Amino acid sequence: ASEESALYCEDGSRAKQSFKEECDINTIVKRFSVTGQVPVSPLQPQYGDFSGVFDYQTALNAVIAAQESFSALPATLRNRFANDPAAFVDFCSDESNREEMIRLGLVIEKATEVAVESPKAAE
Repeated sequence: ASEESALYCEDGSRAKQSFKEECDINTIVKRFSVTGQVPVSPLQPQYGDFSGVFDYQTALNAVIAAQESFSALPATLRNRFANDPAAFVDFCSDESNREEMIRLGLVIEKATEVAVESPKAAE
C-alpha cells in the first residue's frame, strides 16, 4: 500500500549540494564543541526606536481608511494618478507640487491676515 500511495519526485533537486557539509547537524555540533560559537546568521538583528509602530490591525485599518478616502476623490482626479493611492501620496508629499495641489483643489490656500484696527484705539 505504501508503494501505491508514495510520492515520487522525479524532477531535479533544487538543493545545492555544496552546502551539505555546513548544514549537517553533526558538523555544527562538532564546530561548536571546538570553537564555542554557534553559527552566525547572515541576518543581523536591527535595533531602533519602534515606539511609533502599531499592531497589524491598526495598520490595516489605516490602509483601508486611506483607500476609502482616495476612492472618494472625483474620478478625473483619481485618473490623474492612474488610480494609484501611493502615487497620490507621493505627489502630495512633495512640497514642490503645492501650486498644482491648490489648482486641483487639494489644498486650500491660507487667507492672508489683515491687521484691523480696533474702533476704540482710533479714538
